[in-house]
Amino acid sequence: MHTWDPKADRALDAGYSWDSLDVRRGQKRTLTVELGLGARETPPLIGMITRLDHQKGVDIALEALGLVLEADWNFVLLGTGDPLLEQRGRDFAQAHPERVVFIDRFDPRLARRIYAGADMLLVPSRYEPCGLAQMIGMRYGCVPIVRATGGLKDTVVDYSSAGDGVGFVFEPADPQALSDAIRRALVAYRDRRRWTGLQRRGMKTDFSWDRSAHLYADLYHRAKPRQGTDV
Repeated sequence: MHTWDPKADRALDAGYSWDSLDVRRGQKRTLTVELGLGARETPPLIGMITRLDHQKGVDIALEALGLVLEADWNFVLLGTGDPLLEQRGRDFAQAHPERVVFIDRFDPRLARRIYAGADMLLVPSRYEPCGLAQMIGMRYGCVPIVRATGGLKDTVVDYSSAGDGVGFVFEPADPQALSDAIRRALVAYRDRRRWTGLQRRGMKTDFSWDRSAHLYADLYHRAKPRQGTDV
């Protein structure tokens, strides 16, 4: 929790927390200028920080974004890996230079700035035993859009109009399902009050080992046979 803390992260222009999201909006403006996307705050900035690998669903993400070109958004992809996926990232950025940036390098500082400046984080993994990006994203107020698999499904509760959830979850590992989730997120983004609630719930979520240890202990005590009970 202390390693990834937007309140004390030196990679950021200024620290912020769940109760100072106006500072985070300033971080977004700085980041969009840094990426060459202009200084407009209005378009949602979608980020993806990943190893470029078939497992991570990079191809799914690029195809899904291609299905929502009518919407207003910007996109930044940071990562290296499979040369074919790197080329697809370059091709997509070249096809949409006014709204897409692909950065093919390992850059921990920039990754932190994207977590702190992007509005949404794509994590469309085909499989994911745990996954850290979605938890880091939530900690930084970057709302995750994830596939319902493994640790992603365990850590991200789908948003509902009732006002709960911390992200957007989709089921099939295909571009259409992801594009539908992106559209849901874009609609929610237009309502500043609801979006701020999404961010704050994610930022307040506790994934620390202190909390996990208490949950494991509670499960152990509930599962442990009572004294004198036959096993």
